[in-house]
Amino acid sequence: MRNIYVLLSLFFLIISFQNCADALTVSHDLQVVSDFLERMGGDGASEMILTSLDESLSEDGKDVFVIASKDDKPYVKGSSILAITTGINWYLNHYANINISWNHLTIDDIENHDFPVPIKKERHVCDADHRYYLNYCTFSYSMSVWTWERWEKEIDWMALHGINMPLQIVGLDVVWKRLLTEYYNYTSDEADEFIAGPCFQAWWGMNNLEGWGGPNPDWWYERQAVLSKKICDRMRELGMQPVLPGFSGMVPSNFTEKTGISSNSQGEWCGFKRPHILDPNSEAFETMAANYYKVLEEVMGTSAYYSMDPFHEGANTEGIDVAAAYKAIADAMFAANDDIDEKWVIQYWQWNSDQYKVLDQVEKGKLVILDLFSTAHTHFEEYKGHDAVYCMLPNFGGRSGFMGRFNGLIEGYFENKKLHHNIKGVGATPEAIGSVPVLYDVLFELPWHETKPDAKEWMKNYTVSRYGEENALAQQAWELLRNSALNCTTQLQGPHEAVICARPSLSVDRVSSWGGTEIFYNYEDVKKAAQLLLEADIEGENYNYDLIEISRQTMTDHAYYLLKEIKKSYEENDNENYERLRDEFLSLILDLDALLNTDENFMLGTWTEMARAIADEVEGATESDKDWLELNNARTLITTWGDEVNANRGGLRDYSYRAWGGMLKDFYYPRWKYYFDNNLQEPSEGWFEMERKWALDESLKYFNIPQADTKEVLINIKKAHHF
Repeated sequence: MRNIYVLLSLFFLIISFQNCADALTVSHDLQVVSDFLERMGGDGASEMILTSLDESLSEDGKDVFVIASKDDKPYVKGSSILAITTGINWYLNHYANINISWNHLTIDDIENHDFPVPIKKERHVCDADHRYYLNYCTFSYSMSVWTWERWEKEIDWMALHGINMPLQIVGLDVVWKRLLTEYYNYTSDEADEFIAGPCFQAWWGMNNLEGWGGPNPDWWYERQAVLSKKICDRMRELGMQPVLPGFSGMVPSNFTEKTGISSNSQGEWCGFKRPHILDPNSEAFETMAANYYKVLEEVMGTSAYYSMDPFHEGANTEGIDVAAAYKAIADAMFAANDDIDEKWVIQYWQWNSDQYKVLDQVEKGKLVILDLFSTAHTHFEEYKGHDAVYCMLPNFGGRSGFMGRFNGLIEGYFENKKLHHNIKGVGATPEAIGSVPVLYDVLFELPWHETKPDAKEWMKNYTVSRYGEENALAQQAWELLRNSALNCTTQLQGPHEAVICARPSLSVDRVSSWGGTEIFYNYEDVKKAAQLLLEADIEGENYNYDLIEISRQTMTDHAYYLLKEIKKSYEENDNENYERLRDEFLSLILDLDALLNTDENFMLGTWTEMARAIADEVEGATESDKDWLELNNARTLITTWGDEVNANRGGLRDYSYRAWGGMLKDFYYPRWKYYFDNNLQEPSEGWFEMERKWALDESLKYFNIPQADTKEVLINIKKAHHF
């Protein structure tokens, strides 16, 4: 073990020497744009659209792009690399009718696409200094199973959308492994007991839990160090400043026992024992912060932005001078890099009175507040003039569903900009990504519009870029969606939940502990939209994805009303009708499973295969390692989340439920089948044992190869269920 640790230390040292990029590194190399185009469109893509970098275009430090023509080709020039990539995306959507989205992140057969030459110049100035992206949770609910191949595409997607400050925490585990073993006499195994496994590192990084999902094998840290460097380098290459994880005092719960340094207990979070924290006002904190930032720089480089959220979600501040603590945390960050004008990025999320004290301890211009859920409720007037970001948080836990606040997003951004001059940007802070891409397309376009766009007209044009053609039926469908499922006006956290994914009951009112199943729109509108989209009969990846996503919503909504009818028949002792409706409910689950298995974006196997593929990136990983990645991490996260205490008393079970092909058939269907077959009773030992058995069952194999034709399957389903 000692030899392995020495080798790991040498490996980390070599990586750190290679990691010389920092906050002062700004790319001016136009080859970066050519490489970007070639990655998305393949060989020759960079010859389809001409580009140039002209920093003089910038207005008062604002990014600017211009779309024009040159040598009978489309021509995009910008004031920065990011301005150019954003201009390319604008051209693709508004001229070439090409919409690059999570369901398909490249342009196939680019030589067969038409690239119209603009007739006149089009100029856009960005009024958002900050274009923020991601949430700690996203790194677990979506990104925890990603290889570099998937990361590379996501960073290009960020560049298309002009994002200039994405959160970046990949490699935080490497930082802590080194910090504890090199400075605080932890053994490698002892450090592993503290660091969470791949799918749970978000909440470990937020000081909510320790060790769960681990321990991580040695090869994991090697892989993370390499991946972290690739991610940071590519972000910087494209003109982004990664928002790096700062230090706010977190230490292992056994830190005092191990080192003799006093630390404060933080109690529990959803049944998990939380890490301790050092009092930020102590000398030990100052020393540890300096050590932390030194290692962080060696692993990830430096940045103009550091993310810290002390006292997150009910942390214990007993005995701590909170106001002084905020100042000490800020001072430690500023002291780490004398040559950088860094800023502290902090989330507004359920702040208590103590957390507002940060506003008086950090000077204006040094703090950026993410108003995390602006589309549901805003707090800009509470920030005492500090810079803030208008944020959209459309998804919680990765829970499946089609919903949004499309109209409110457009209205809210421009209205709040008028009212609050401290709004300096836009941001997307989803707990998970991969669904309802239209929300992200419109969000990151808004700061490039001089005036508020017309929501109806924008959506009409979106269907053309989305599907590559103008289709009246598709436009009617999206207009219905804009005013129904995409027009949530409540504070609902993510989509309303699908009853078929709930622990069985005739009175299901939620799937997760903090969700709800009540439908906030007219179900008939979404049902009609799904039918119109089917009749539109368009070809293409985007169409297929949308058809499935909206049809899934229609089917899960249908199940919501079906369950109410089942309950009514049961209470009225109408056995014949009860049995008929029960059988339809069960068959609906299996039929939806078949539909979802026609597209890899909706298949459980895509999630589990990506998790297993992580082990293929390194030498020496075993089948056991792949099982650990899939079972103890990827499958556990989306079912029980934790152990029985965390799942039940802590309320985390099904928080990250996924209505995916393979999962409906093997996880949700058996729960409902058992319930109906056993006179509406749950197992004597409760549901948890059944759920955990599935999560850890290595005999179950899932793949990502689509089965059957989406339209054919959907037509048969509609015939079978008469809708």
